[in-house]
Amino acid sequence: MQQYPVYRKYKGLNVWFKIISDRSFIELKKLGERWIKHEVEAKQYPEIVLIQDMLRCADDRWEPMSADLFEEILNKSKPKNE
Repeated sequence: MQQYPVYRKYKGLNVWFKIISDRSFIELKKLGERWIKHEVEAKQYPEIVLIQDMLRCADDRWEPMSADLFEEILNKSKPKNE
């Protein structure tokens, strides 16, 4: 049985993931100086498969990362006044 959360990063891209369950994840993406945080509840088949692929690091597109690193990036992505 899979234990959550699980952390992944796209290889070669500034995109990080915190997989919360087999049906939800948080994505952090850096675009220039801007950060985008996207929370996804997988309701459709392609989203569910995406989570399964991330968990398996399918097609060598994702790599494992630590919870500490994800939290560090999450803190950097927050606006200064929060």
